[in-house]
Amino acid sequence: MTGSVLTTIDWVVIASYLALVLGIGIYFARRGSRSTEGYFLAGRSLPWWVAGTSIVATTFSSDTPLQVVTLVRQGGIGENWWWWSMAAGHVAGVFLFAPLWRRSSLLTDVEFITARYEGLSARWLRIFEGLWQGLLVNGVVLASVTVGMATIARIMLGIPEDAVVTLGPIEVDSATALVAVLAICTLGYSLLSGLYGVAWSDVPQFILAMVGSVILAVVVLIDLGGPAAMLAKVDAVAWAPKNASSLAPNTGDAAAMATAIAFFTLNWWAKAPGHGALAQRLLATRSPRDGALALAWFTVAHYVLRPWPWIIVALASIAVIPESFDADLGRWVPAVADKDAFPWMIRSHLGAGARGLLVVAMLGAFMSTVDTHVNLSSAYLLNDVLRPAGRLLRRRPEPAAGADADGAAEVWKGRLLALPVLGLVLLIASGFDDIVALYKYLGVIAAGTAPVLILRWYWWRTTAWTEIAAMSTSLIAGNLLVRFGPLAAPEDGLDSQFGPRLIAVILISGLIWIPATWLSRPASRERLRVFRRAIRPAGPGWRRIALEAGESAPAPLAPLIGWAIMGTFGIWSAILGTGWLVLGSPLKGGAMLAVAVVLGIPTIRAASRVADGPT
Repeated sequence: MTGSVLTTIDWVVIASYLALVLGIGIYFARRGSRSTEGYFLAGRSLPWWVAGTSIVATTFSSDTPLQVVTLVRQGGIGENWWWWSMAAGHVAGVFLFAPLWRRSSLLTDVEFITARYEGLSARWLRIFEGLWQGLLVNGVVLASVTVGMATIARIMLGIPEDAVVTLGPIEVDSATALVAVLAICTLGYSLLSGLYGVAWSDVPQFILAMVGSVILAVVVLIDLGGPAAMLAKVDAVAWAPKNASSLAPNTGDAAAMATAIAFFTLNWWAKAPGHGALAQRLLATRSPRDGALALAWFTVAHYVLRPWPWIIVALASIAVIPESFDADLGRWVPAVADKDAFPWMIRSHLGAGARGLLVVAMLGAFMSTVDTHVNLSSAYLLNDVLRPAGRLLRRRPEPAAGADADGAAEVWKGRLLALPVLGLVLLIASGFDDIVALYKYLGVIAAGTAPVLILRWYWWRTTAWTEIAAMSTSLIAGNLLVRFGPLAAPEDGLDSQFGPRLIAVILISGLIWIPATWLSRPASRERLRVFRRAIRPAGPGWRRIALEAGESAPAPLAPLIGWAIMGTFGIWSAILGTGWLVLGSPLKGGAMLAVAVVLGIPTIRAASRVADGPT
């Protein structure tokens, strides 16, 4: 399709939305400029519903529906268990980590390193982790959403795929260049108010994004004659994946079975402690209770409410997108690439006004991720790289957690640090287009650190060298396994070796970090006592430190784990119930949703009660 399909009314809708978010940024500008705690953490003032919605909006970006649609078109609905399985980690986080983050009084999650450990190893690890998170991880996230938004802009505006913009010696895809301009505009309002404007603007952004996605799903269902007719047409398509509408994960062979097992037993570990934007929102809440409830609301909205409109659109795209026979491959193939299917459906099924609303929905999702990760990257670079490096060079000791929060001059440093991040994003975004493969790659190279990120909260014996060993081994082993040998990732299509690769990285990393823990010296007893008193982790891992200090033993951990297991089954039941309901099986769907309610309501009440002290 060539030529723009946006009309005057579409552009009016888009302009109105941009004016709204700019107004929010201006409104909160004064509050966000007073201190780095105000700029990066909204003065720790966010209520649970704002913080939780902000996390959902941040993880819902322009590339997210493209990822979900690609998964469904390649392997059916069941492929989404790659990320649905991670709900176990987030539910565990509600009970085991969200209150602990809020009690810590940190400015960033990376600052945890020098609050928990001591010595040069901890200080260098914090600087390295600040660079890793501030530039590479956040740069890749921003690049992926830039690619997603560029795909939408190219199809909606009819920009040719080979059109480029020349910036000196660099050639950039025209759609990517356009989206980079949008990112710079987003940077403008986010720099005004910091996390205040970012979090509060995320609320209308999420609402608009959900409304737009639901409208598109309803329209395509009506066009295809309802769920039953749509599924019948999907089954008749020659290239459609087997069991496209099945909600079960693929277990067709040994590798697929290993991957399914890894999904439910290992894949979610890294999500449990929380990091990055999620940890930032928890640190910005008003209380530990608000932190726990924010993460609980995010888990429900992220896993249960958000994906089903996209899954409907993905199934409909299988039924309606033209196909042709590829003589070289010897099979039928779709005329539209998987990554282009979602914007193609917007263009093909919506009229004037509705198209503008969907573009606003995706633009809002894009902007909510950009403003968050630019703000977060600035926080890492200022708080965890420049400040610690300056103290290291001057041989000054590390201050107490959160003591670096200070005035307006430091806020301006944070604002200026956003510029190199955007430059890196533009460079990375021009170099890849497979979003799903990229996120699976990041998951593999970080898999070996997941057990350590959990244990460092709940076992006094972990050290900075534990983390260094786990991180370096995971990075090396993950990169080797992704590229070489029988577990290497395929160049395209489904990655059937993801699970075995994940298991291998965790095992190899454990062989290094476990002996490194026992061979390295733990933090001093005084540092450990201060940390335990402030954080109050439950379980036997801190019993020795508490008794040495003459204090009562920590609260038991088993009840918290029990609530986490109960909540996990509640979320998975809600996913299945919602799916069966929207796919035309109301009896199965209603029964499963009833199970979700029975499990979910007491779990949320428990999360509210235990946040102020594990009991």
